[in-house]
Amino acid sequence: MSTRSTGSPPGTRALALLTGPPTQMVRGVAVTRAGRPAGGAPTLVLVHGVGASRAVWAPVLGSLAARYDVLAIDLPGHGASAPLPPGGDASCAGLAAELRGVLGEAGVLRPHVAGNSLGGWVALELAADGGAASVTGLAPAGLRAAPGEPNPVLHANRRMARLTGRLGETLAANRLVRRVTFASGSSDPGSLDPALAREVVHAMRTSTAYEAMIAATRERTFDRGACVRVPVTVVFGDDDRILPAPENQYRAAAPPGARWVVLPHCGHAPMWDAPARTVELVAETVAAAGAVA
Repeated sequence: MSTRSTGSPPGTRALALLTGPPTQMVRGVAVTRAGRPAGGAPTLVLVHGVGASRAVWAPVLGSLAARYDVLAIDLPGHGASAPLPPGGDASCAGLAAELRGVLGEAGVLRPHVAGNSLGGWVALELAADGGAASVTGLAPAGLRAAPGEPNPVLHANRRMARLTGRLGETLAANRLVRRVTFASGSSDPGSLDPALAREVVHAMRTSTAYEAMIAATRERTFDRGACVRVPVTVVFGDDDRILPAPENQYRAAAPPGARWVVLPHCGHAPMWDAPARTVELVAETVAAAGAVA
């Protein structure tokens, strides 16, 4: 039987919750479920990007858990989740199909979904399959004009995390080190919570699915926008160095009618650089969908 953490965990408590034992393991996928009881509030699923983990949502978990029944998941091969099976589908469409199965077994049907980076692409694919009530895409991958090689920064971040090993996690506590190593993810990397920074480096270092997922995006884009029939908000920071405009922020690739928001002084992870505004945007998108999912 699964357990649930209730209440609105602020600050370090949120990070402890997201890095502690998952409240559920469903088909090998780690899930932290927190917030309001299911049925009494909309259900919101949080999906991280490649090489990350549930921990990335720590800055916004408290505020989201006060409003929603929240499920933060670790994608296969990330965090506490099991590795991708040999020959498993690492594409965003494949990950969305697996996520839909996981959610179904957890008793969650058509939740609202917020996803960052590759997680935003997964959320859009889930919506195209009819499995989401709304989508808030935070710097979602896949919205580019043409397929091609991923940003070299992604490979550099992975190499650095693996080369430095556990020392890299320790060094992440240093503000000057964060200003360099997190410059591609945040517009103010020195101010990132040191404990969160350590967890992000750890997730990048230990992911067993990183290369497979990167390879699966190489020659693809999100091309099913017309299949998405639910409210969508696309959010990019004006200082996104992972998916810089304009080639990675191609508005025509978004679902028709999607709301497009550019946040000032914000990098690739809006939930870090603009947590309060991120929560507002999620709430506005959920509200646009109307009835509780």
